[in-house]
Amino acid sequence: MTRSFAELPALVEELLGEHDRVALIYFDAFAWRFAERHAGHPLLANATVEKWSAQFPSTTTVHTTTIHTGLPLAEHGLYEWHVYEPRLNRIITPLWFCFAGDDERDTLLAAGLDPAEVFPWPSLYERLPVPSHVAMPQRIGSSPPSGRLLAGATVHDFSSPQEGVATLARALAAEERAYGTLYLPDVDSFMHMHGPDAPAVPLAVEATLSAIRQGPWPEGTLVLVTSDHGMAAISPERTTYLNVLWPELAGHLAQGADGKPLAPAGSARDLFLHVLPDRVDEVHAELAGRLEGVADVRRTDDGLFPEIGDPLRTRLAPLVVLPHPGEAAYWLDPPRFEQRFLGQHGGLSADEMEIPLVSFVA
Repeated sequence: MTRSFAELPALVEELLGEHDRVALIYFDAFAWRFAERHAGHPLLANATVEKWSAQFPSTTTVHTTTIHTGLPLAEHGLYEWHVYEPRLNRIITPLWFCFAGDDERDTLLAAGLDPAEVFPWPSLYERLPVPSHVAMPQRIGSSPPSGRLLAGATVHDFSSPQEGVATLARALAAEERAYGTLYLPDVDSFMHMHGPDAPAVPLAVEATLSAIRQGPWPEGTLVLVTSDHGMAAISPERTTYLNVLWPELAGHLAQGADGKPLAPAGSARDLFLHVLPDRVDEVHAELAGRLEGVADVRRTDDGLFPEIGDPLRTRLAPLVVLPHPGEAAYWLDPPRFEQRFLGQHGGLSADEMEIPLVSFVA
């Protein structure tokens, strides 16, 4: 059976009992298909490479929260880029700590929301028995969410993958025993804008793998390389906007504190709909008919999630639209909401859900 990213924090704790130093490289959007494509790279050719599965939804918010808290999605409840926040009765963007659609980050601070109310605690680093080091791009490492998620770790800034790897390697070398993690978002960002099949993608992946291999890691360090999700090719032109396809849909959704429908939750590959409780059957049937051949419409309580704990239940919408390969479904409300990407993730396709776990000893 394929193992899940949700098991990774427990595996890290187990491996820290067997190795003095463990480094986890969180290579955003490094899908299994990219590991297969680059199997001849010296890093992968000389390492153990296993196929794992992302958690659903296959999105960064889910996995970032899991890897820093040790909790699976059911227990932390942050399931997508845009999610419902019950304290505010609004859709928010947790990792940017803003209202969904805001151009500026951290607007939730002015609304009186504390990151500790959104992100669970204690962090994994506050529980580990060894010193922890986290290397993050500066704009991320100093953010309010990181202040909560990375509590207990020493945080290091960097501006390039090569610098990030070298920074984490030096930090681990200074400790007799330690855990370190490095977040590399650049390839993910590039594929969102240019698509996963853009000619520059293989070059970017090769350069990142080479940087990871070079280290310089302290001798005996166990290095793990994994990802949170893959990437599906989509396009703005093929995007189906549900409130354009069915203008009456907005009237079937719950309203937020701003008087607008609670939309969009999720992303263009997994659009969650906060349908009013007495309208779920009607909306399900209507959208299934209108989206035939484009997307599946599913109830979120029909087995999509292996477990739904209270933190997830309070945020989760009753319906989700899952577009077929090459398709995207979103909510149109310019300039705040419009689908402009050539690559996206969040869905259940193999391109999005299959990830590698690479391991080698330096």
